[in-house]
Amino acid sequence: MGDGRGARGGRELAIHNLQTPIEDDLPRKPIALERLAAQKDSTVYDTIDWSTPIDRSRWFVCETQTPLYYTSCYGELTPDQRLRYNQLTGMLSNELIAMLETELLTAALGAIESDHGHDPELAAAVRRFRDDERRHADMWRRLNLLSEPAWYTSRDRYLARIPSPAIALARALASRPATFPVVLWIQLAQEERSIDMSRRSLALPPGRLESRYRVAHQAHVQDEVRHVQVDWHLIARFYDRRSKATRVMTARLFRFLLGSVLLMPVYSTTRVIKALGEEFSDLQPLVPRMLRELRTLQIDDRYHEMMYSRRTTPITFALLDRFDEFRDVGKTLRGYQPR
Repeated sequence: MGDGRGARGGRELAIHNLQTPIEDDLPRKPIALERLAAQKDSTVYDTIDWSTPIDRSRWFVCETQTPLYYTSCYGELTPDQRLRYNQLTGMLSNELIAMLETELLTAALGAIESDHGHDPELAAAVRRFRDDERRHADMWRRLNLLSEPAWYTSRDRYLARIPSPAIALARALASRPATFPVVLWIQLAQEERSIDMSRRSLALPPGRLESRYRVAHQAHVQDEVRHVQVDWHLIARFYDRRSKATRVMTARLFRFLLGSVLLMPVYSTTRVIKALGEEFSDLQPLVPRMLRELRTLQIDDRYHEMMYSRRTTPITFALLDRFDEFRDVGKTLRGYQPR
């Protein structure tokens, strides 16, 4: 196996040297809905080549977005093993994003549009948001189908493993966003995370990222910047004036869902490692150690900084600061300390 020299060298620069908005520079309120409505739709989606076979010599995602990158095991993988792990993680990410957009976001946005159609500006913004998410989900699914036709011809998910109770809870919450506004906070946090993921991937040297994945991230990040602003409006509209009891419950659900499902999707990352071991038989002796080291990322500050932090999710953290009920979020998200 490779000795991994240089795998960690310069890694902090790779993680932090990104032009992500600094929280102190953020405005105090979101962009007005009428200005958001005036923004043109992205035409980048139309440029994706769905016919040429995928380039298996390229990455599917920036390596700083892959959990194993933050373990010592990563430095022991050969270049080919790292490449395949990167591709497997990229496809898992596509599955998870598409599932979030279809199982959670479109349901929540549909409920808001249905209940608040009397507010034309809000209804128009939410309708466009929902249409974007449907287009995104289709894009990620088609990208996976192009990447591994044998896996995705008859299914949307091959690597993702989410416990059924968690999916049932998410669906129940998403169907009543005004009653359970935690879904709005999850939307915001995940939209900001996806922006950071796309920015990291787009910042890679030319030729490192697979060309269709690059175009997909270019298209995605343009819409997500607008979605974050809409999420901010929704939180102001449906959360700010809620009762103290509702807000405390929301904060607890937020911590639970992030910590148990989103921060470290244990079942899914386990499936990726096992799939990698199946493709590289010489990795089998290392699989148990890789799984152990992945579990330690729950308390790894560098991993938390990549997932949720004032650099990667600045608007989410700035809004959390405004409500006392979120002061304990740092017990789950190590990157958060209230200001």
